Amino acid sequence: MTDYDLIVLGAGVTGLGAARTAREAGRRVALVEAERPGGDCTHYGCIPSKALLETARRVQAARSGPAYGFTAEPVVDFAAVMERVQRVIAQVEQDESPELLASQGIDLLRGWGVVTGPHALQVDGREVTFERLVVATGSRALVPPVEGLADLPHLDNRTVFDLRELPEHLLVLGGGPIGVELAQAFRRLGAQVTVVEGVPSILGREEPEAQRALSAVLAREGIALRTGAQVVRAEPGPVLHLSDGTSVAGSHLLVAVGRSPATDGLGLESAGVRLEKGRVVTDAKLSAAPTVWAAGDCTSKLQFTHVGDEQGRLAAKNAFAGALPWSGTAWDDRVIPWVTFTEPEVAHVGLTEAQAVAAHGDSVRVSVVHDTAGDRARTAGETDGFVKLVAVEGRVGGMLLGKLVGMTVVGPMAGEQIAEGALSMRAGTVVGRLAQTVHAYPTWSLSTRIAAARFFGPQGGETARKGRA
Repeated sequence: MTDYDLIVLGAGVTGLGAARTAREAGRRVALVEAERPGGDCTHYGCIPSKALLETARRVQAARSGPAYGFTAEPVVDFAAVMERVQRVIAQVEQDESPELLASQGIDLLRGWGVVTGPHALQVDGREVTFERLVVATGSRALVPPVEGLADLPHLDNRTVFDLRELPEHLLVLGGGPIGVELAQAFRRLGAQVTVVEGVPSILGREEPEAQRALSAVLAREGIALRTGAQVVRAEPGPVLHLSDGTSVAGSHLLVAVGRSPATDGLGLESAGVRLEKGRVVTDAKLSAAPTVWAAGDCTSKLQFTHVGDEQGRLAAKNAFAGALPWSGTAWDDRVIPWVTFTEPEVAHVGLTEAQAVAAHGDSVRVSVVHDTAGDRARTAGETDGFVKLVAVEGRVGGMLLGKLVGMTVVGPMAGEQIAEGALSMRAGTVVGRLAQTVHAYPTWSLSTRIAAARFFGPQGGETARKGRA
């Protein structure tokens, strides 16, 4: 007899999903965690960043009063802002507390887990045995190999929320989602902010229209964007020297260039697990070895909380599904939405226009509705965004049988709007269903219906166009 049917390494969102799924199936389950349950999302990622962004949004809304017929000048107490962030964290962590886990029948083994074989690991020297193992150790902030950077005091997603004094001038290294979200938040709270990004634009995975729209908003709010120049050296100040011969100096440096899998020192090789650049290698069913499965940031290239939760649950199910070739369920990442929670939000699911053309050629059609023509956007005074639908004609019947393969939304409610596109893609409905569905007026989602209708004829004087590479 082993001590547990399933042990999960890591008690973040992914690990919690795996543990709860196995426990609901009647398995004996333990979580191994050296820190607090909840992981980065609760303590250093999604929850604190969105709490900070909400305060910054309200401050900006007050400053925008003259455009709406009133005047207000908010006074920001930065220490109080950050204390509120901690209160929100404390509220959320109650949903994953050790007491709650115990009441659910899940043992929490506190300490650092090291795998010693296919059915055993040690937690701070104590040996524990298992039938199956799910690795859900997540990721950590990546520090790029820039001369002088490793030895330079800097902030990351863990330490930035420890601040109690507003930086005078925050340098943000990295123009991805984390970088631009925090850049906008700190700028709205009163800091001078410069974003440094080595590629030509921020949000490199998004549609060019989305990149341009958000860049224009950030610049309008006073954020300096230094794109297309690599950092070649960092020195105290902090000062970043760029490949174009210029330099930028500030009072604080936030490094937000991405994440790397947190798998070192776990002894996974002793159970037959293979790593590539620190990432756990799995098959389509998330199996990494005969007794080991992996999920979330430690194995997935899509490092999102909702991906981790879904993969954690799937890994726990597959771990006990049996060894026959048709047993278990393969992970499907074709319809995964993601959102950058700036204002406006940037949301995406499926293929970009360029990716769709590369995959489907001349059968791609694209429809875009800009918020400048939307009544809901006009009433809100928020007209920077758009809805973009990317569809592929049906083999028989053209667009009558055409289906959505990608969607991008930029706007105040983009994170909510993207769900309609994700549902359409997951269900495999024809685009015409979006055009036929009555949407309430005036809502942000009405733009989705108009965009879908343009695949079949003029709407507001415009129709869909051919996809462009």
